[in-house]
Amino acid sequence: MDATDGERGDLTVDGSRSRQTAYDAYLILVELPNDDFFSAEGVCTIGPDGSYTVYSDDSRHNFLRQAILKHPLEELLDAGARHRGALVRLEDLAEYREQRQLAPAAPEALLAAMYRENRVRHYYLARYAPAEDWALHGRLAPSSRLEK
Repeated sequence: MDATDGERGDLTVDGSRSRQTAYDAYLILVELPNDDFFSAEGVCTIGPDGSYTVYSDDSRHNFLRQAILKHPLEELLDAGARHRGALVRLEDLAEYREQRQLAPAAPEALLAAMYRENRVRHYYLARYAPAEDWALHGRLAPSSRLEK
C-alpha cells in the first residue's frame, strides 16, 4: 500500500501519528459484468501532492488502483469507467466526512468510522480498524494489526 507523509501528522483514533491529514476521500464502487448493482470495494484517498492511496482487500487492490490511475477522476466521479469488463465509479466522501466531523481527521479515523458503521458493507476495511473493535466481537485482529 502506498502512503505519503503529511505535513502535520495529526493523531488518529488509536493515538498514533497519521502520515496524511489533507486529502480527498472517495468510496470505490464496482459493478461486475452482468450485474445490476454497485458494491463498495475500497476507499481511495488523494493527497495534496496528487498521490493516490487505495485501501481495499488485498485481492482487489491492484485492479482498483489500476482502474483509478488509468481513468480521469472526473469520469470516475460522473458515470464511472469500464475497466477489464467491470464498471468502476467513485463516490465523493466529503459530505460523509463533514456530517461525522471527520473532515480534519486522518484517513485512519475515516476508515475506522466507516468500518464501525457498517462492518458487512465495508468488510475490506477490517484490517484498518483499531484492535479493540475486533476484541468487542470476540475475534482476533488480523496479523497486520498485531505487528504494530
